[in-house]
Amino acid sequence: MTQPGLARPHPVRVLDGAVSYLDIRYATVTGWRPLTLDLHLPREPDGPVPIVVYAHGGGFVGGGKEMGPWATLPAGGIAVASVGYRLAGEVAHPGPVEDVLAAIRWVRARGGEFGLDPGRVAGWGSSAGAYLMARAAFADAAVSARLSALVLHYPVADFGLLLSEASTVEERQALANMVCTFLGVPAWPSEDRLAAVSVLTAARRARYRPPVHLSHGSGDRRCGLAQSRRLHEAVLAAGGRSELLVVPGADHADAVFATPAVVDPAVEFLRTAWARHDPLD
Repeated sequence: MTQPGLARPHPVRVLDGAVSYLDIRYATVTGWRPLTLDLHLPREPDGPVPIVVYAHGGGFVGGGKEMGPWATLPAGGIAVASVGYRLAGEVAHPGPVEDVLAAIRWVRARGGEFGLDPGRVAGWGSSAGAYLMARAAFADAAVSARLSALVLHYPVADFGLLLSEASTVEERQALANMVCTFLGVPAWPSEDRLAAVSVLTAARRARYRPPVHLSHGSGDRRCGLAQSRRLHEAVLAAGGRSELLVVPGADHADAVFATPAVVDPAVEFLRTAWARHDPLD
């Protein structure tokens, strides 16, 4: 039997201007460890608080919910739910996407207990996490998992393009191994299979598209700028709203993505999106 006092999260202070609840269980998948997120709230909220649900990077095989460019958001009045999801090797696609969707549902259903506004829930992701968050955002899931805005840092939008841009044989093989592990296949998939799991395809087909803000470095050697450019164009062509911030010279996961030069425009985008649109149903 679970002891109630151990299962209930306790507030701690680990970030400036924030109160945090660590390792909150947001879902339990039969046969797997409980899935958890860290919730970081403004210390002195002014009414119901908008929230960003964040998915970390790590090439689908690493990383953790302690990572991300969001540390300053709670002090500015925006809560953050940083999500731990199952990694490639634990479970294949679409498992990690389903985990992110479950986290969004938890935030919208349970966030009121922590003073969150369920009508102002945005998604944010970096690299592999940007792929997962984008797939969740364009999944045409039930209203309970919808996002009102989407911020993506150097996303993996098209696996085929990712491989074609590799500069060396070794890098190409490493990327191929990563993609095959994530998709749970023994060899490089067909073009049809790659198209079926592409963020570009999902963005084109989605019936609901939140407005998108993309940030990508012009010097990205692992996941080239063309990934964000193509996604930006796909969203616009499908009738959605998208803006693209190109960070001059920045490489993949460069430290600049956690600085005000990149974070502040994203926060401004979120505030504009939340002010412009009706709350989520």
